[in-house]
Amino acid sequence: MAPLVPSAKLTLSCPLFAADFDPRNHGFLLVAGGGGEGRSGVGNKIALLDTSKRNEISEVVDIELSRDEDSVTSLATARASDDSIIALAGINSSVAEQKLGNNQHLRSFEIDYPPRKRSLTDNSAEEVANREADEEMHCLIPQKTTALSRTSLFRTKGTEKAGGPDTYQRVLRLSPWKDVESPRIAAVATGLAPSGEIVLFHVTPTPSTSDIMGRIQLGGDEEAEDVDITDLNDGKFQVAYTNGTDVFICRISSSTRSNASPDVHCVYSTPLSEATTKTRPKFRALRFLSPTMLLLLRNIPDRKGCELVLLNISQGLSPKSKSSATIIRRKKLRKAIKIGLGLDVCNLGSNLKNQEQTIIAVSGSDQSIEVLTLEYNPRRGGYGKLRPYITLNDVHPFSMTKICFSSFIPPNPVRPETPPQYVKLASVSMGNTVVVHTLPLAPSPPSSRSPRYVLVMPGDSDAWANFTSGLTALLSIFIVCFLLQAFTEIRGVMPPYLGATEWLPPDIRTAVARPYHQPALHPLAVPSVTTPMRSAPSSPVPTLNHRSLRDLLHARQAADAIDSILDNDLAADDPFPSAASLSHTSIVIRRNRDTDEILIESTNRADHNAPGGALRRWEDLTERDQIMWKQQLTDAGHWRQDEGEAVLQGVFFDDRSI
Repeated sequence: MAPLVPSAKLTLSCPLFAADFDPRNHGFLLVAGGGGEGRSGVGNKIALLDTSKRNEISEVVDIELSRDEDSVTSLATARASDDSIIALAGINSSVAEQKLGNNQHLRSFEIDYPPRKRSLTDNSAEEVANREADEEMHCLIPQKTTALSRTSLFRTKGTEKAGGPDTYQRVLRLSPWKDVESPRIAAVATGLAPSGEIVLFHVTPTPSTSDIMGRIQLGGDEEAEDVDITDLNDGKFQVAYTNGTDVFICRISSSTRSNASPDVHCVYSTPLSEATTKTRPKFRALRFLSPTMLLLLRNIPDRKGCELVLLNISQGLSPKSKSSATIIRRKKLRKAIKIGLGLDVCNLGSNLKNQEQTIIAVSGSDQSIEVLTLEYNPRRGGYGKLRPYITLNDVHPFSMTKICFSSFIPPNPVRPETPPQYVKLASVSMGNTVVVHTLPLAPSPPSSRSPRYVLVMPGDSDAWANFTSGLTALLSIFIVCFLLQAFTEIRGVMPPYLGATEWLPPDIRTAVARPYHQPALHPLAVPSVTTPMRSAPSSPVPTLNHRSLRDLLHARQAADAIDSILDNDLAADDPFPSAASLSHTSIVIRRNRDTDEILIESTNRADHNAPGGALRRWEDLTERDQIMWKQQLTDAGHWRQDEGEAVLQGVFFDDRSI
């Protein structure tokens, strides 16, 4: 049964393209979008939403932006305090300004929070009423929003202009938030630029060109599909980006201030052998799971689906290393997802054993969100399998443009009064809608005072899971075979090895059970098994009644074949060959002089050499006698001319009957 995930939905007045949570409080969400420049009736805006309730979203602050400029294409939270939040946004200047080479695409805003609700416990009814009235009055007062700065960081190769008229800020990505004092860096990447570019800069409330730490120039017609940053401690960061087919990484220090390119090297390229067509699979998004592990969303060509790829980059971190990154896990997503649109991850924190669970969300072209979990356990070889948690279907009426998780800061230590912990998953769409899902977390182990939090309780190791799966499959096969044997015994098809018929009640047994009848063996095959050579009697073998000479000839041929097979299988020194009786049986034809009747019998070959015996083989007869016998056998219907004389070879005839 799928888990129940609470959700809330809100529809705003414009298409939405970007979203980000307050890194300290998942109760506030920033969203942004708009209709672009000069689009009548649809404005551009940034909105601060209250997402503290699981089943309700409310709009706290609404920032109406100029309709003479482009819509918001990217958004991120730079800093947050108890009173306000600073957001960075990608907004292109007007077309007129861009033609002048002035595209101030990076903006910063400071948005004041509404008054925090105070605790209403242990207060009189009058104090509670007064505080509620004060808070309602504060809520009616518009919150202050300040535009802090606007700047241009992009430039085309060899020029100082901020790209072409179609260039926009496609990607805005910040390093993870740790605390107020820890430095953060950010990366912005161009879209639709004559020459692609990634700019790394130090995060400040008012970023400018003086904060630039490095520029990464991309090739012609090459764009960064996605960028991510991870913290290496001591003020150093690692940056990863993909152009769709290749994955690149570089390292940079927060103290660096330069327009030069950092030392970038490729750690993985999609092999040509993986391409089923002329178009290779394309990476859509990437996220760091750790400094040595990347998770990538890759789309298969021709809208044939998408997959998650876990890439180990530990061997390719050094620029001088010739080793490339290796794929250690792959997870093909549901067939209904023709194209993967977005990816985000949320690390839930580790315990003393460095065990950690990561939540993964993937938005698809079918307006669904796939939520998965990934377990890391160093004692079990590192990362386990990507395990599906839930599929959120029909989240939005139109295509999703952004998904993001809230940050999770584990409480430590965990006390009885510690409230339940949650992670929020937000998504926005072209249909003006915002949806926030609340994912409940649980401590693992529950009784620990310093547990780690998980979305799904960790299961067994992959090796144990494979063993139990194999054992279950074998047990299933055994049960099917057992039931099949019992059924065939009841119906009389197989011998009663299990005695299944006796398990049935008498009335049912009478209705469905059938007795088992052992099939009869060939008459000439029985002596070959039961009569050893040493005990072969010297007296004639009782005559075997056959309807015709033809039947005896066929039986003799079958006996000779069995005799040959058994002689080959037996050891040379076996004193009891099982086919002995077959080797000592012959066909004898006699004629009754009184009735002129042909008599055919089989007898022991030892009698052929008995004293007074008058038996002669077919090949020992004179030509005249052979003609006479053929005529008599033909008249009696025992032989035909077309059967040839070869079938009569070895048959004995009694001269006294002529």
